[in-house]
Amino acid sequence: MLLLAYLVMRFYAVFFIINLDSLKCRQFAQRSRVRKLQYIAELERNVQALQAEGTEFSAELEFLNQQNLLLSMENKALKQRLDNLTQEQLIKCLEQEVLEREIGRLRALYQQQQQPPPSSSHRRSSSRDLDSQFTNLSLKHKDANSGHDSVTGPLRI
Repeated sequence: MLLLAYLVMRFYAVFFIINLDSLKCRQFAQRSRVRKLQYIAELERNVQALQAEGTEFSAELEFLNQQNLLLSMENKALKQRLDNLTQEQLIKCLEQEVLEREIGRLRALYQQQQQPPPSSSHRRSSSRDLDSQFTNLSLKHKDANSGHDSVTGPLRI
């Protein structure tokens, strides 16, 4: 009987240890499942937060792309305007250069006219030469209209 009591006690001890181990295993498994569910819930929250952040970044990216397009168009227009202004400036510089040359030419002509004539006899002979050349031209013009050439006689057609 002692042996039977010892065996029963031993059986209960082993059963208790097995039950205790089984209980510990079940508690460990339960805690493990809870931690796993908490980890999954945390991952789901992170996914949702990252999706929301991705949506915000997507909207911001779209806005920045539109701004970039607008600024690119404005930059292109400003470059074109700069090219036009550069061409206008070049034209104005060339016009100014031409006008400065003309001013110089007119000043020289004015100074020439302001100088006193060298002598009156030279002026008279030069004036007579001009008058005779003009008269000859007038005569030639009359002769051409009348059908005669002053050098060879009547014109033959």
